[in-house]
Amino acid sequence: MTVNDILDTLENLIDCAWRIPMTNGKCAISTDEIQNLVDDIRLALPKEIKQSKMIVADRKDILSDAKLEAKNIISDAEKRAQKMICESEITKQAQQKASQILSQARSQSKELRKTTNEYVENLLNNMENVISNSAHNLKNAHVEIKKIIKSNKQKQEIFN
Repeated sequence: MTVNDILDTLENLIDCAWRIPMTNGKCAISTDEIQNLVDDIRLALPKEIKQSKMIVADRKDILSDAKLEAKNIISDAEKRAQKMICESEITKQAQQKASQILSQARSQSKELRKTTNEYVENLLNNMENVISNSAHNLKNAHVEIKKIIKSNKQKQEIFN
């Protein structure tokens, strides 16, 4: 289960909990169930962090591939330009074509790098939001659970 699934289960558990009369909405919840859900969240968080690291590694691979492809394009352009050197007219045409290919390769490389950076940045922002929301929800759930446990202890003291 993902962190969000676990938090949904926790929220459902709270929503379905037995309300204690005359306690301003306080309810009774099984601490064993809550503890199991907290343990599940702890286990699920490293998976999402690992996914973030994989995204960063993928970004590096994509950039590396883009640089290699740009080098290959530039190398191919240089080879073509040298093959075309024969006469002055052919040389001029070759120089123009080589310049055009180099410019195109640089432009494509720059665009690919820009697109890759934006894609990875969006993925990381989304992952950061998911993790931040999960942590915030977990903290809120933890505060609520502490309130419930404290309330249950007070009630037990009253009955004893």
